[in-house]
Amino acid sequence: MACPNLLNVYKGPGSMQDYFDPDSQPPLPLVELPNTLNPFRRDNVRIYAKMMTALPAQNIKALPALNMLQEAGSSARKTIVEPSSGSTVTSIAMISRILYQNSDVHAYVSNKTEESRLRTLQFFGLKVVLYGGPSQPEISDPRGAIAKAHRMAEENDNVFNPGQYENDGNPAAHIRWTGPQLLKQLPEISVFCTGMGSAGCVTGTGMYLKKYKPSVAIVGAVVDSVKEINSVDAYRLSMSLSREGLICGPSSGMALKGLLDFLQEAKAEEKLHEYADESSGEISCVFLCCDLPYQYLNGYFQKLGENDFHPIVNRNLMSVDTDMYDLNWEINSQEAMKMLYGRDWSGSMETKLCRNQSTPPYSGSSSLIRLLDLRSSEDFSVVHISGAMSKPLDSLTAATVSPFDDVQVLEMQWRDLKHKLRIHDFSGQINPVSGPVIVVCYHGETARLACSIMRAQNIEAYSIKGGMSAVIDTAQVDSIGANFP
Repeated sequence: MACPNLLNVYKGPGSMQDYFDPDSQPPLPLVELPNTLNPFRRDNVRIYAKMMTALPAQNIKALPALNMLQEAGSSARKTIVEPSSGSTVTSIAMISRILYQNSDVHAYVSNKTEESRLRTLQFFGLKVVLYGGPSQPEISDPRGAIAKAHRMAEENDNVFNPGQYENDGNPAAHIRWTGPQLLKQLPEISVFCTGMGSAGCVTGTGMYLKKYKPSVAIVGAVVDSVKEINSVDAYRLSMSLSREGLICGPSSGMALKGLLDFLQEAKAEEKLHEYADESSGEISCVFLCCDLPYQYLNGYFQKLGENDFHPIVNRNLMSVDTDMYDLNWEINSQEAMKMLYGRDWSGSMETKLCRNQSTPPYSGSSSLIRLLDLRSSEDFSVVHISGAMSKPLDSLTAATVSPFDDVQVLEMQWRDLKHKLRIHDFSGQINPVSGPVIVVCYHGETARLACSIMRAQNIEAYSIKGGMSAVIDTAQVDSIGANFP
């Protein structure tokens, strides 16, 4: 249990091997729950979460995976097969690669497994093999995936099946690491609780604690009591733990619920005092946080009610304004003039403004670049850039706020712009092969929206930053500069 690596630093050629070795790490955190999560605090009960999620693989299965591979000897370098869709086989894959340079690990997974889980396995480099039939076959069922994986290893000398359900290295890992850590960190421990799972953790940790402190109650194992927990409670409690900063998945919520039920029964039977430490009078309880919640997020939303989550504000935007933006698509008025009239253009902006004119037919600029003006026809007539096409939006006036400041405006303008592009109201000449397009509006924001939509349709579009307001301001500066040479 002695750990010389108190600074938690891993260097040199064996850095990864040391990083995954519990004997080279400081003990995993043991954190007391806040009173908000401990309904028995007034009964002198202290509840601690053992954060197995702080392991390098971020789940408790890394310990049996490590121990089983170490005990396998040369077999750990063979093709590895394991029926598992979660933490066990993922940990096996990581550790076999780190310790034995073996990346030939196959996960045998039910064809009813969620796509997100399959992708997680692929992400960690596993070779996924699907099987049909029951998704969770009995261990002893010769027709199931567990028995088939066992037979594969028996019939082929090049295949190794760790077999977490029957491998003594599973509980031995917790006799070797989990139990000793707990007893050293919390000598006054009164109650230990964890989920059954493959039974390796509750068996191994329970055996160690019972050997060195027989008074400890083991909840979840056959040793003392077994608790059946509703999955909704498990999910809700783990979410409460996560929201309070102890990030963990539903198996952790299951362990905590089992512990709370155990304590409630003991209190109802007036036996709670039997678990109290003689010196302090307190009851110190530990449950394990075994893995993280992220791979189970769909389950949280399926099992829990709407009241468990804050509603998403402006959900209608999930189907609106869905395209990308890029600052490189936003240009200033000078850059726009150079695109329209050539890179060598250096004249006065005022010379390119048409004032108090009715909308003329489009005559085009000296380049192939199109210029769209989205303002109202009236404002276009007051002033516009020479060569611009007037394509007013019904949802845009001089008084309209930025679409990015008002959700309703954003939705209206997005639909308006999409409609105009769909019916070719922006002229049939604007398409992916017709050349660049510059878009201008009042203050630049609606033009940014239009540019994003056009870019998604492979049209090379740019918006003028600050809109016609910026163009007019630049023209006024040019005029002042011309009067004061």
